[in-house]
Amino acid sequence: MKSKVRILVPVIVLESLEADLNFFGVLKERICNDILLKFSLKYRSNYQYEMFFDEKEYLQFNLNKANQRYYLELIETNKDLNASEILREIFLTYALLHPALRELYLYREKISFIANSIKEFRHLRIDTEKGVIEGRIEKIFRCKKNGYLKVLVNKEEFYVAKIRVIS
Repeated sequence: MKSKVRILVPVIVLESLEADLNFFGVLKERICNDILLKFSLKYRSNYQYEMFFDEKEYLQFNLNKANQRYYLELIETNKDLNASEILREIFLTYALLHPALRELYLYREKISFIANSIKEFRHLRIDTEKGVIEGRIEKIFRCKKNGYLKVLVNKEEFYVAKIRVIS
């Protein structure tokens, strides 16, 4: 059974989420649960007090089964803040990062694999929007236009979030 979470957040959080949902092509529940899990250790930033000027809207998502116990433990271990304040801080910490850093935290395993394959000069099969290609990833870099990460394979650029390494 999934638990529903509803928190009032500054609009900048929703704008960052919307941009990343569109770019990464993932569901809101997935990205929100990933943010909860991967950003909960970095949330003590007090951004919610500094963002008093931003309009607020509700963010609502379902906690996946794996995060339900973690969420309860997180709330229990932080008695000085209520659940809404904790979640608001986590999502603000996420939203205020540069797109490349948000992507790095959300897709750390994939990016680490890519970085290792570059070091080891590994030849890979990669599923891209243009189809499956074979080659060596020459470099990983930040796109100057939108800030998300790209890789260079066979002299062609692909967004990291839009590829899948097959082998």
